[in-house]
Amino acid sequence: MYDSDTPLSEPAAEAASRFTTDRADALLSGAELLGGDAARRRTGRLIRDLAGAPRLTRRLRAELVALHRLLSLQDVDDPDSDAAAFFAAIDPASPAVEEICLLTDALTSLLEALADMEIREAVPLDRVA
Repeated sequence: MYDSDTPLSEPAAEAASRFTTDRADALLSGAELLGGDAARRRTGRLIRDLAGAPRLTRRLRAELVALHRLLSLQDVDDPDSDAAAFFAAIDPASPAVEEICLLTDALTSLLEALADMEIREAVPLDRVA
């Protein structure tokens, strides 16, 4: 989805920054629950980097995708992984579970919107016959 080397325009960076800034506490908490202190620090760096980014670079897009992978539990199927251990420690009845699900849905929507922006920038609508 995000293999372009060309950084996306300012609106994409603004959308990603607004998303992470508006949900910073929830993203940090979710990352910590599912990935420990290292995931919380990585998410914090992403939030800070996006806040000052004039453009959404390939690295920032990759970090957003990594956060999505964490929140959507894509790496918990290996029982020997850290991700599986963090996931197993979460009480399924915890309100944090629903919050993480809502965050994941919202982040999925953001990533889809960013992909649409990337397509529009690659093929400007005024050039489509």
